[in-house]
Amino acid sequence: MRGMTDAKHLEVALHRLRGEIDALPLHDDETRHRLETLIGDIESSLDDPQTLGADPSIGGRLKASIVGFEASHPRLATLLNDVVEKLGNIGI
Repeated sequence: MRGMTDAKHLEVALHRLRGEIDALPLHDDETRHRLETLIGDIESSLDDPQTLGADPSIGGRLKASIVGFEASHPRLATLLNDVVEKLGNIGI
């Protein structure tokens, strides 16, 4: 993925995370909803450059999600950690 911008890397990471969310067991609605809300908040921040980084809770919620998913959904935790890294690269 050489030559990609940090924003493009983040877009790819969010796409991978969405794929993993789609693969969650059907009975895991709470996890699915929480992650979809979080991704929506990230995407909303990215869509409006004026608010980029204005919601400091996004980083905290991502980190809390990583800790919460490490045992039950390790792949999700890995992908969430990747999103946190990409957000940091663009200053969020």
